[in-house]
Amino acid sequence: MALRKRGKKGYYCAYFRTVMSRPDGTLKYATRTVNLGTDDLLAARAMEAELMRKNAAARLHQKATAHMIRLDIEAGLCPAKDLPVITRDKRRKRLKLTDALEVAGKYRKQGYSAVGIWNKFIRQTNFIYMDEVTAQDAFRYLDENCRSGKNFNNTKSALHTIFRLTLLESGMEDSPFSKIVNRKLDTIHQRPFTEEEFKRIYSAAPEPWKTASLIAWFTGLRKKDVFKLRWDLISSDVITTTPAKTARFGRSVQIPVHPQLAAVLSTLPHVSPEVLGAWQLSRKQFNESFASLLAKLGITATEQGIVNFNSFRDSFVTRCDAAGIPRHAIRGIVGHVSDEQTDLYSHDLHTARMVQQLPAVELDNLVKLV
Repeated sequence: MALRKRGKKGYYCAYFRTVMSRPDGTLKYATRTVNLGTDDLLAARAMEAELMRKNAAARLHQKATAHMIRLDIEAGLCPAKDLPVITRDKRRKRLKLTDALEVAGKYRKQGYSAVGIWNKFIRQTNFIYMDEVTAQDAFRYLDENCRSGKNFNNTKSALHTIFRLTLLESGMEDSPFSKIVNRKLDTIHQRPFTEEEFKRIYSAAPEPWKTASLIAWFTGLRKKDVFKLRWDLISSDVITTTPAKTARFGRSVQIPVHPQLAAVLSTLPHVSPEVLGAWQLSRKQFNESFASLLAKLGITATEQGIVNFNSFRDSFVTRCDAAGIPRHAIRGIVGHVSDEQTDLYSHDLHTARMVQQLPAVELDNLVKLV
């Protein structure tokens, strides 16, 4: 038995092991906590001694009862199942779902998307501890909350990663998502914009879509990276940035700045750390507005694929291929991973500078700002 102070009032609590009866009649050892309701040490010790005396008497009574039943069994007076069995439960490690992100972060930094997926999982389930989630629960959650195959696979991957990183702290042997098979992707990849389509977008788009489109056209950056691009990431004629999608790996990419893009950037106001900081726009507003702009211009999906802002990324890679830029240099710019390469990202800046020789685009209002 032990005494400890707990709570705001600083009352002493007694911790001791006792024998408890299960509903099936068997017995087990358990740890009990009794709030003694006093902050006086002498009074607490006196009450502790009384509890120990009662606890010892209860144990003696239970042992005596078990011995008498054993004698009755040996004499054939009662069946063997009446004999109480005292077992000791092994104490398990448990980790709360709300603490999992902090624990997982010790091993690997979690990206913005993974954090959002995990917080949504906590909100929409009634689980408190990690070890309460079974494989059946995991699949049911994915099946009910993921509409597309891509969303199913991405959600499963993010949740599985956090469960796998916290196995030691949660006391689990495996992640409940480990045996769930990925679904076949039912989404269509985006197609590249043609140069004629880009001209129409640039001509009709208000800011910040106009400049955002030009940045994506000449860098291949994703939408989030375009809007998060900061001035301090541009040194001389090279952009050095860590894409949000691969930030957890801590690998950066280097993108030479095309002269036509550099001319536009030099005209932008420096009102905030972000290059597009002069225009405040939420992600939802941008998605809806850009989709409306494409629909208004009649730029729609074809057999090649759908169209969205990331089509600029496909356009950039397509134009680099057409210009004869080596594949390893393109991978180093856009941050793609090659299965054959051990160094996942190439930083051959000398070869990558060939993007600065890409053909310019004839735009009447190239540097016009609204």
